[in-house]
Amino acid sequence: MTATTALRVEHNHILAMIACLRAACAAARSNGRFDAETFRAGVDFIRSYADAWHHAKEENHLFPALEAEGMPRHAGPIAVMLQEHVQGRSYVRRIADHLEAAGGGDTEARSIVLNYTMAYADLMTGHIQKENGILFNMADQVLPPQVQVRLEQIYQTAIPEGANTETGAHYEALVAALCERWNIDPREAASAGAAFHCG
Repeated sequence: MTATTALRVEHNHILAMIACLRAACAAARSNGRFDAETFRAGVDFIRSYADAWHHAKEENHLFPALEAEGMPRHAGPIAVMLQEHVQGRSYVRRIADHLEAAGGGDTEARSIVLNYTMAYADLMTGHIQKENGILFNMADQVLPPQVQVRLEQIYQTAIPEGANTETGAHYEALVAALCERWNIDPREAASAGAAFHCG
């Protein structure tokens, strides 16, 4: 498996979580059912898996490797991806800051949680489309095979700063459980986000 393939596979899990969060938002808006547990799980997953694990692999390893091959960091695709990582984090902070009040029935807090959850979902779906469809294809063209192999090996062993002690498998199982709870087909969720399908 190449480094970019590994990241595409992780995108599928992120898209499945996004589908679950969209379903939770739809339920809250249609029948008033605010499932705080799903939103708490979503924040934990985003911060621990999508950001501290997945985005860290891109920011600390893939992007520097692309820079070494001549791709600029402060312009073009890398700059856009970094800016969207920052924007996504700001959305998640807003969700987390209002989640306790939302779970307690505060209608204004619920509105904030729902709005920023949907904003995050839209941002990251587009973000993943750009990475899968543009940036990773560029990486496959410019990165020598030995660099791809080295990156994929790093991905298997690196524990990014800020990551908690749970494993990637833990969060992938969490997504699977939420997909079952919300009747989400993970493959359909990945397809809807134009993600890479493995297997």
